[in-house]
Amino acid sequence: MTGSSGDPVATITEAEATGEIAALYADIRATQGVPVVNLIWRHIAVQPGALGWAWAALKPLYASGTIDSEADALRNELTLPVLPAMSRPVLHCAGLTDSDIARIMMVLQSYERSNAMNMVALSALLARIEGTAAASRPTGVTGGGGAAIDGTMPPLLGLDDMPPHVRDVVLALNAIGGRTEILASMYRHLANWPGYLGLIHTLIAPVEAEGRSEPVIQSVIAEGISRGAKIAGGLAVPQNEPDAATQQALGQSLRTFIEGPIGKMITVVPLIRRAMPA
Repeated sequence: MTGSSGDPVATITEAEATGEIAALYADIRATQGVPVVNLIWRHIAVQPGALGWAWAALKPLYASGTIDSEADALRNELTLPVLPAMSRPVLHCAGLTDSDIARIMMVLQSYERSNAMNMVALSALLARIEGTAAASRPTGVTGGGGAAIDGTMPPLLGLDDMPPHVRDVVLALNAIGGRTEILASMYRHLANWPGYLGLIHTLIAPVEAEGRSEPVIQSVIAEGISRGAKIAGGLAVPQNEPDAATQQALGQSLRTFIEGPIGKMITVVPLIRRAMPA
């Protein structure tokens, strides 16, 4: 079920955010170097006090470069199928302009970058909540990061805003990799280019049909959780800790997203992005 925002879970959207939530959203975008606040953060914001506490706990790991480094390693260790490339003339034939292609690449790069960061960071927070954090603090940060991704995200369409045939393709794409309970926001952005949705479905659906996506997704989830637990000792201990019930609800949300859309899309997004023209 979706609300008026079109989000598949309760959220405070970027447009709705005011005051402290708006300031936290701005800091999340700037720190992660992407022009979007991912669905998981918009969902955490609904729980009173949870977003401020979670972000304050994680900020030292971002400031030290630990999240960047671990996320970069997670992305680089992916072993993905090699798919046929979509040339620029092919994309032009689908009705895309060069400006469209550039904006689509910005969307793909934003989610590729932020999903890996969210996997590692939120796994660290989950390890603290569940008491599975490694005893040692993270040391020796190398690599990671890269330039921030600039741009303005296209409208985040709700399913009810889409023609039926576009909605059907969005749902079919979301079924690739299973874990369909939460609709991945990236497809809602890409629904602004229906012809492109059709192309990428044709491109990546065989990977799912041949059973090649699930082993990668499972590996990503296990590796992300492991990396998060390893660095959880570097989390700050903010004041105004949420009560036990709020922390339990937060932990359940984190696990749902880590084992669901985040783990899945860390696998799916690079498949699509690597098929784009240079």
